[in-house]
Amino acid sequence: MKTKILVTVLALMVVLGGMAPASFAAGKENTIQSFYYLKVDGKTVTAKSRVNQLSKDNGIQVTMVLPKQNKNGDWLAYGFTSREKANQFAEKDKKKQQRNISMLGSGACCTDFYEGKNKSGQYIYWRSGFTNLSSAWNDRISSLSTASSSNSYSTTLWEHTSTQGYGRGVYFRHSDWYGKTANMASDWNNVASAIEIK
Repeated sequence: MKTKILVTVLALMVVLGGMAPASFAAGKENTIQSFYYLKVDGKTVTAKSRVNQLSKDNGIQVTMVLPKQNKNGDWLAYGFTSREKANQFAEKDKKKQQRNISMLGSGACCTDFYEGKNKSGQYIYWRSGFTNLSSAWNDRISSLSTASSSNSYSTTLWEHTSTQGYGRGVYFRHSDWYGKTANMASDWNNVASAIEIK
């Protein structure tokens, strides 16, 4: 039985049984594992910069995950060296995005963050803006399902709270991810301390 518990502003919580994952990459797992960076701060990068393990060495603080993988299973991504540069990209990109995407079922208004893989276990949802996660949800997110791009543009998970300087971020554009499930790999599983939807 599904039960919903609405908690004001800081964490809108809902308790829900597991749901089946959306399948979208034939023959490939949908766990966000390693990244192949196509661009960093809007500029095409060298092959060396595309290796996930080197992202910290290249100063990448925010990763925008695209819903495609290369032949090695690395997720295509854009990297940004700061939150500000990611925000600048988002403002320009919003103007290019078409907002007419048909609704694919319930939950189009909000991004859902789950404690288990494949949208399983308890979850919280968030409609818009930034929030530091409550102690009950700090370092607990394992998968997510984004809002529709007709409602908002992107969802970002932040490694730290705003008072701790945000840290690294991983960023999902709703026009790419709505109707799909993103499972977090070990470097992002149970790591997020803040979320942002804009």
